[in-house]
Amino acid sequence: MRRQEPRPGQVGKYWLSKKPGRTGPDDPWCATHYENRQTCRFSLGTSDFQAASIALAEWVIKNERPTNASGDAYLIETALLNYHRDHAQHLPSARKEEFNLSLWSEFWSGRTVSEITPAEQRKFREWLAKAGTRGKSTIDKILSSGRAALNQAVANGELVSTPKIKLIETKEEMRARPPMGRPITSAETAKLLDSIQSRHLFMFALIAANTLARPDAIMDLSRAQFDEGHNLLNLNPAGRRQTKKHRPTIPVTPTLQPWLARVTDLGARFIAVRGKSVQSIYNGWNSARRSAGVDDEVTPYSFRHGMAREMRKRGVPIEEISLFLGHLPRGSTATTSIYAPFEPQYCTKAVAAIEEVMDEVRGRMTRYNIDDLPGTLAYLDQPRPQRQLRQMPENMIAELRSMIKEGVAIREIARRYGVCIMTVHRWIKRFPDFSK
Repeated sequence: MRRQEPRPGQVGKYWLSKKPGRTGPDDPWCATHYENRQTCRFSLGTSDFQAASIALAEWVIKNERPTNASGDAYLIETALLNYHRDHAQHLPSARKEEFNLSLWSEFWSGRTVSEITPAEQRKFREWLAKAGTRGKSTIDKILSSGRAALNQAVANGELVSTPKIKLIETKEEMRARPPMGRPITSAETAKLLDSIQSRHLFMFALIAANTLARPDAIMDLSRAQFDEGHNLLNLNPAGRRQTKKHRPTIPVTPTLQPWLARVTDLGARFIAVRGKSVQSIYNGWNSARRSAGVDDEVTPYSFRHGMAREMRKRGVPIEEISLFLGHLPRGSTATTSIYAPFEPQYCTKAVAAIEEVMDEVRGRMTRYNIDDLPGTLAYLDQPRPQRQLRQMPENMIAELRSMIKEGVAIREIARRYGVCIMTVHRWIKRFPDFSK
């Protein structure tokens, strides 16, 4: 049987339409469905198609939950929407989950669970690989998000069963996966710190080198997480549920303590620009890395791996290294992670090892003095000359204008030309007719 094409904005048995005779651009969209061989409509109160699509999806989620539906009667998008509303939006990784689910929705739009065959899964994996030149592990995370949505539908009794979603990487490949950034040396750390030209990135690098925290944890870090009285830093924000990537409470090193203490507003993020939290540090990171002459295998994770290696070289007990990394020792409990940081000897050898490395870094730095906060911050806050835009030949200008008028995504344009997204935005601003 030929598969019926999905209607506009379709979610389950509902779709978007306008009442007969009221099809003008200012007339509202209606949620539409068949009942007793009649077409039923009710207004969604908006003439904007995108807003109406969202309103319809929200209404269906709240009012129309299937029960023990078969795979050929259950839309994949229904599972995705329910999973996002019930679970994914409340996760610490909510933004990533939303992005992953949007990719599922884009590829499987209007299709049912029974259409998730091995052949179609292979096409989906190939589409993901081509769409954003993603690696195996990234594609597997996207696949896992959709699989979780389908499994929740089964667990909630909405769907009878779900096909097996095959991942790309085997367990052996996952164990053999290289770290996300090679260990950084003290000499490279000094060069990198000297090459940074923004306050928020300098603070990020300093926290990373002194805490071994993952980049996401550092970006979330606020002044309220720093217990100055006990000199402890809780890497897990209040209200955030701990995950398997445990965020520990760790002692603050003498190097980092004055940098954290200078921020007095409890609600302020440590990684911020003019009081607003920063979404990404990668553009500044890559610029500083290139200026320092450090290869691209050095990533924001490199401090974590480099300091852990230095601790091992200095004879720090494995338990202390594990606690700093958020790897709770086998047999320990949640209570241990809460109260152990208040013990006088908690991770003292790990702190001493970090300070030894930071002393080496101090001795190699030539531009900044880590211990001179006012002087360092004054230098970082100096206005920098505006970077000149790359010269563009006429044929490139014409090609770029054509892509923008055709609606090619900014991210895709940046990928094609090998530049960052902000550079493309500057090109558009430079040539006002691009956006017309």
